[in-house]
Amino acid sequence: MDAQQDRASEPSNKARRGKVTTMHVVLVPGDEVVASQMLAAFEKAGRHRVTVCHDVSDLSQTTTTPDVILIDVQQFAALRENEPMVYLRLSRRSRIIVILSSRELLDAAHILAFADAWVFEDINLNRVSELIELGLEGHCILPKQFLSRMGVDEIRLSLLPRLTDVEFRCLQLLGQGLNNRTIAERLNLSEAVIKSMVRSVLAKLHFRNRTEAGVFAARQQHALLPARQGDSRPLTGEARSA
Repeated sequence: MDAQQDRASEPSNKARRGKVTTMHVVLVPGDEVVASQMLAAFEKAGRHRVTVCHDVSDLSQTTTTPDVILIDVQQFAALRENEPMVYLRLSRRSRIIVILSSRELLDAAHILAFADAWVFEDINLNRVSELIELGLEGHCILPKQFLSRMGVDEIRLSLLPRLTDVEFRCLQLLGQGLNNRTIAERLNLSEAVIKSMVRSVLAKLHFRNRTEAGVFAARQQHALLPARQGDSRPLTGEARSA
């Protein structure tokens, strides 16, 4: 009798295992193109109910409790800065996954720790459905380049256009191991100006100190100028990080 009951229960158990649970996702995009790509990915997956909020104010007024909030990194920064209580309320109820590009990683490093996971729009956006499932479990997909020194170099190379011409030249001279006095003589500027310029280079490219900046410049000396002129290749590939 027990065996018959077990066999009778098998179809219902299989049905439960095969049942697809619909997840409610609130999307707060920063770019219409990215939003369209994500909506297409969700439609293809067929297991998400998506609500689009156009900005943080829309998000703060929502009365629903979504499983996941997918939010652009700039919108997330605004939420943390301008609506801290709203952020706390939402983070207690939902998983928050930040959308950003690879070149924004260093700029956003200080805020990413407050999110549950990340999606890189230029690397793994096509896997957003999988990334959401991992995010719900407390994991995220991290592109493997970010785990290596050369990967971080690639990000910094993509940031070189933000330097002024003189700052860029200063970085090149740091790569030659020159001190501030010698750099000042080379650029015909005062040592005080060079000291300020070095601080600016460190801040813009997220170096911890001038030695780190100099090692980078020496290691990438042949790639500096092409990257500054916009000839840098996007990062590809990924690795899982729990």
